[in-house]
Amino acid sequence: MRCEEGSLLTQTRTPSTRSHHRKRAVLRSTAAVLRRRGFDAVTSRSVAEEGGLPEQTVRAYYPSRDDLRAAGLKFMLNGWIEQANDFIERLPTKLDLEETARLITEVATVHAAEDEYFTRATISSVYERYLQAGKHAELTSLIAAYNEVLAELVGHVLARNGWRASPRVCRAVLAVADGTVIYELAAGENPVPRAIQMLQFAIPQLCASPGDHQTR
Repeated sequence: MRCEEGSLLTQTRTPSTRSHHRKRAVLRSTAAVLRRRGFDAVTSRSVAEEGGLPEQTVRAYYPSRDDLRAAGLKFMLNGWIEQANDFIERLPTKLDLEETARLITEVATVHAAEDEYFTRATISSVYERYLQAGKHAELTSLIAAYNEVLAELVGHVLARNGWRASPRVCRAVLAVADGTVIYELAAGENPVPRAIQMLQFAIPQLCASPGDHQTR
C-alpha cells in the first residue's frame, strides 16, 4: 500500500515552479548531509555547499537550524517509506513465510535483501540516523509518525501471508526485526540473514492463526 498523499509524512504535490525546484534541491542536499554526517553537521552553510546553492537560498526556506533539520529528516523518512512501498509492490499478493520475513526485513532496513551492493555499514547508517533523531525533542514526532507508518506497512505484508494482525502485533513483529538487526550490527555481522530467520520463528508466535482476526 502506497502512503496516501497528504498523510503525516508524505508531502502534498506542489506545482512545478522554479521556487519549488529550488526548495527540493535544498531538501535533497539537507538529506544528503544528514545521511552522511549526522544531525550535528546540518547547517545552512553545509547544505549550501552540498548542493552548490547560495546560503541565503537555504535560509530563505528554512531560517532556523531546527527547521532545516526537521525538513531534512522528513524528506529522508519519506524516501524510506517510498522505498519500503516499492519493495512491497514488486512482490505477489500471496507470500510464503520466508518471503514475508524477507520483505519485513527489507521494509525495516530500507535495503533490498538480495542487493549485492548493500553493506553492513549502509544498514547501520539507517539505524544510526533513526536513533540520533530521538535525541532531538523537535524531531520525535516525526519519528513517532514514521514508526506508525512502518507498523502499518508490516500489517500489509503480514496480510499477504494470511495473517490479520492487530497494530500492537505489527509493532511487535517490527520490533523483532529491528532488535535482531541492532544485535547483529553490534556483533559486527551482516544482520539480514539472522533477521529473516528470527522473523520466521516469531511471526507464527506473535500473530493469530492464518485467517483469524485480531481485534485492535
